[in-house]
Amino acid sequence: MGARLQYAKVVDRADFYVRERGRIHPGLDNQIVVDGEPGKAGAFLVLRAWTDDHGSFTEQWRIEGPQGRLYESSPREVHIANNSHVEKLEDEIDDLEFDFAGDGYTVVFELDEREVARVDFEVKLNGAGS
Repeated sequence: MGARLQYAKVVDRADFYVRERGRIHPGLDNQIVVDGEPGKAGAFLVLRAWTDDHGSFTEQWRIEGPQGRLYESSPREVHIANNSHVEKLEDEIDDLEFDFAGDGYTVVFELDEREVARVDFEVKLNGAGS
């Protein structure tokens, strides 16, 4: 099994659909917004795409921050039928509590219980610019 992460983005849902018109592109910032410290984030998305020659695997991911593990997804079975297929996945998280704003946050991706990728993202205070 040789699945490869084509892209991964952690984005504020409203910004992604309004400002970015739902388009993923290389310059898209990995960031979400909270109203205060500590504060709950509004809805945000974990977007990613996997490619492979073919095969099945179990994907799971978690969010880690300066205060430790904050969230863990449920395992998901993914099947890629052929090498021209890209499996695009999206999860929405709402009301996750963050103690601090800053750039010390990471999404860790696992395939078949083995870590395969990390993506850093920033938690910004609402009104702190984009």
